[in-house]
Amino acid sequence: MGNSSLAGTLLLCLSACMALTACISTQQRVATAVLDAQRRKEPLPLPHRIDETLTITTAYATQRRIAEQELHGAQPAGYKAGLTSKQIQTRFNASQPVASVLPPDGLRRSGDTIRLSEFPGLVIETEVALRVGSPIHEQLSSIDELRARIDRIAPAIELPVVHFQSPEQMNFLDIIATNGAVATYVVGDFAPSAQRDPNEAEPHLVCDGRELNSGKGRDSMGDQWHAALWLVNTILDQGWTLEPGQILLTGVLGRMVPGTPGECSANYGNWGTIRLRIAQ
Repeated sequence: MGNSSLAGTLLLCLSACMALTACISTQQRVATAVLDAQRRKEPLPLPHRIDETLTITTAYATQRRIAEQELHGAQPAGYKAGLTSKQIQTRFNASQPVASVLPPDGLRRSGDTIRLSEFPGLVIETEVALRVGSPIHEQLSSIDELRARIDRIAPAIELPVVHFQSPEQMNFLDIIATNGAVATYVVGDFAPSAQRDPNEAEPHLVCDGRELNSGKGRDSMGDQWHAALWLVNTILDQGWTLEPGQILLTGVLGRMVPGTPGECSANYGNWGTIRLRIAQ
């Protein structure tokens, strides 16, 4: 190899290293800004305004940085799908759903009190939880493969925090990069997957005697199993694995409801009822 060829190769390598370093630096800058705002209970910055080159790939890389710092070495409790209806995708200029990581310290029990002072911008979503029964470390090609790895199904309420600076400018890349506004969630009683069809879920959310939302299992991507398969394969694409005991939240049934002080219950018929109290 001649000197000019060697010099050209070295220059290309140097340029690639500099670009990678700049990318990592930007991801860390976004992650630090988001985590700092969370600690101070302040509105989250919009990642696309910090990094104007933000893409789906770099948004998920930033999400991983945030999730790993929040996990403190622990395994995720599971994963969730968001933007699982065409209507909400249109609202955030998205062409697909988004996936996020559930921290183990976010799990609450039915009957617990959730304080708005701790979770400003809280919203309530009725969902379905699928529990992983055997490891999933490689992409799945069919719903049948997925069903064989899900052992139990439960009603669930997810309580994300939609608390952003300039919310009218927020897009789906901001949702990905900030880990889907994940905050806390409640999972009801599990039953064997052979005894429950997640597509038959019909939750009714009642707060202080008023029904605020009703939904159906197929509200999420038209089919619960399709939504779960998309979530599993997307999470695997991001370098995570799925282990026994982790849960999959497959997306909101009906609509998001703003969290306000009061007594709330999500009635899932013969699946049971999840109760929670929201306080200031």
